[in-house]
Order: sequence, then C-alpha cells, then structure tokens
Amino acid sequence: MTIKCYHAPLMEPVSTLNIWRLTWPTIISNIMYMLMGVAFLKIAGTFGTDAVAAATTGQRLYFVLHAVMMGLCSGTTAMVGKYWGANNQLLAGRFAALSVVLFFLDGLLLAWFAIPFRDQLVGMFGLSPDGHRLATDFVLWTAVFAPAMLTTLVFNMAFRATGDSTTPLWTAIVGVTLSVALGTAMTFGWAGLQARGISGLAIGGGIAMTVTIVIFLLIWIFGGFRFKPANPFPDMVSNGKTLINIGVPAAFEQAFFQGGLLIFMVFLASYGSAPFAAYGIGLSILGIVIVVAFSFSISSATLVSQHLGAGDLKGAYQAGWKTMRTSLYFMVTGGVLMSLFAEQIARFMIDDPQVIHHMVQFTYILSVCLPMMAIEFSMAGALRGAGDTRYPMMVTVFSILLTRIIAPWILVRMGADVVWLYATSLVDFSIKSSLNMRRFRKKDWLKGHQQK
Repeated sequence: MTIKCYHAPLMEPVSTLNIWRLTWPTIISNIMYMLMGVAFLKIAGTFGTDAVAAATTGQRLYFVLHAVMMGLCSGTTAMVGKYWGANNQLLAGRFAALSVVLFFLDGLLLAWFAIPFRDQLVGMFGLSPDGHRLATDFVLWTAVFAPAMLTTLVFNMAFRATGDSTTPLWTAIVGVTLSVALGTAMTFGWAGLQARGISGLAIGGGIAMTVTIVIFLLIWIFGGFRFKPANPFPDMVSNGKTLINIGVPAAFEQAFFQGGLLIFMVFLASYGSAPFAAYGIGLSILGIVIVVAFSFSISSATLVSQHLGAGDLKGAYQAGWKTMRTSLYFMVTGGVLMSLFAEQIARFMIDDPQVIHHMVQFTYILSVCLPMMAIEFSMAGALRGAGDTRYPMMVTVFSILLTRIIAPWILVRMGADVVWLYATSLVDFSIKSSLNMRRFRKKDWLKGHQQK
C-alpha cells in the first residue's frame, strides 16, 4: 500500500531528540509511582508479615485495575491526540472532558461492586486471618477512592496525548510526595491524626489523588494552554461509543494478560517455593525495566495519533518506527547489563542459594526478552494510537493462551525442568513483537485514515 503524505505544518519533524523529550518525563513519573509502592510496603513492614502481605494484596489488585484502565485510556489517547494534531482544540477538549466524566463514573461503578465483595476478592489470595482482615480494610479504602484514581489516570493520558508530558510529571511529584507523607502520618497517627494502621496508606494515597485532580483541573482551566475543557455532552453518545470501541479491546487485552499471568504462577508454584520466589523477584526487577518500554509505548501512541490527525500519514509511520528504534537502544543496553550482572543482581536481592540459582536462570532469559519488549510495546502503542486496538488484543490473547496456559500445562505434565517454564516468557514476547511489527509494517492500520 502506498502512503500519501499530507503536509502538516503544526507537527514537528519526528526525531530521536523529540521522542526522548516526550518520553523521559513519563519514565520519571512511572518510576516515582513504583517507588511509592515500595515505600508503602516498607511502612507496612513495621507492622509485621501479615501487614506486608495485606498491602501486597491490595497493591496487586490495584495494579490489575490500573493496567486494565490504562488499556481503556487508549481511546482517550487516540482521539485527543488525533484532534490535537488536527489543530481542533474544541474536539480535543471535548473528548478529554468526556473521558474524565466516563472514568469518574467507572470509578463509582467499581467502588459499588468492590466494596460489598472485598472479602471475596481478598479471599483469592489465601492470607492468614489477620492478613485477610488487614487486606480487606486496605481494599475498602482503595475502592472508596477508585473514582479519584481513575480520574487522575485519564487526566495524565489526556495531557500526554497533546504532547505535554511535563505537567503529569509535576503532578506525579506532588501526588507521590503527598501520598507518602499523608500515608505515613495516617498510618502512625502523626500530626494529631488518628492512627489507622496500614489502611492509612490507602486513605493517604486516595486524598493525594484527589488533590492531584484539583491541580489538573486548575491547570486545565486557568493554565496557558490551548487545550481547554469543552462541553462533553454534544454528540456524547457517538463520541462515547468511539472511546469505548477503541478502549475496550485494549482493556480486555490487559485483563486477559493479568489473568494469564496468575494462571501461569499457579503452574509455577507446583515446582516449589524457590523457583516461585525467583520468578517473583525477577518480575519486580522487570517491572523497573518495563517502565522504559511502557513509557515509549505511550509516546508512540501519542505521536502516531497526532500525525494522523494532522493528515501526515508518512509522519505517523515514521513516528511509530523511530519510537520503536529509540526504545530498542535502551532495552538492548538494559538486556546486556542484566546478563552481565545476573548473579550479582540475584545475590543483592536474596541470600538463599536455591533462589539465587533459579533467579540467575530467569534473569538470563529476561535479558534476551528486553529487546523484544521494546518492539512489542512500541508497535502495539503505535497501533493503539491509530485506534487499531483489536489486533494487539487478538495477538495477546493468542500468545497468552499458548505460552502462559497451554504450554505450561504440557510442561508440568511432562515433568520438564522449571527453566522451560521460564523460557515461555521468551516465546511470548517473540510472538507478540513479531506479529505486532508485521501489522505495523503492512500499514493496514493507515487505511481508515487516508484522505480523499
């Protein structure tokens, strides 16, 4: 297919420097949120093992919800970015405002469901009676503040869709600092506040998110941006359908991925505590590295949607390709470093010889996976920026079924060494990176954006 190139005077040329300028604030923001989670676990640790288990459970449920909602935000990124690139601030603001309304309502719906069923949700993790009680209270307050969490998330994505990743960074700095400060004070009862134990962490975090929303609103309404809120109600039904049609496949993709990961961990648990612990520690390290690939995927979606909105189809293709290439540089470097220092990383994290042995094996496999993650995340991000969310969803469903459910089941029944279960990660990322790149290079995702 031949791509027609349309002049887009509002768009800057796609360059590695521009991509990096857009991406680095997102990387820092995501790292800060990860560090907040670490700080919360450290604070919970002062109350003992049950408190740590409870906080971990609450954070795990929060992470799953966050991942699913990030997928749902694909619609916001695609439409706000598209109309921003088209220099139509009215529609960009309208889709952003509608997204804020919908995500706030989603948060209310989630709270309505989660609060009465929090006992059952926590029960899936098999905690001790004390841990179960603490986790139930933690999840209660997390659910209460779900509307604030979802609204903060969609504000972040809407601003990034316009190319403004700096405002989300500053709000993250304020939000994370306030979360840790308030969470600590409410946990221990400092500054005259009632001591609430680890529930104080969830309450403090929720209050901080509410403050973050106020900051976003003030900047949005009174800041010097062309990007302003607009009445979300004109064409609300059709615009809402557009957001849902784009966002739901991406949300389902994330939900299926998280579910597949849980099933895989059940298979892995049959090999004993050492391989299971090694995998858990490896995932925590991977989470830090994935921040980079994930941040580049957001930049890819943003740049592609903006160029498509401007009618610059060639620029959209170049934006996705160059973002992937830039991400690849970082992830290859990360993979080399992980492989060179695999044993040192393992010994730093734990002193159990068995766990170290398995962790070194898993780390070597992860180091090979990192370049493929760069390709997968960036290519999938580019497709989502174009509104093509169904294809990455189908790729993920196929890959997860094969590599996280069917293959582990066969390997366990065969009595295969646990390293083969670790290796399914390599197959997973190989499938997703190759198929998403194939889709991107075929340019089928551009067909609906061609101008007559």
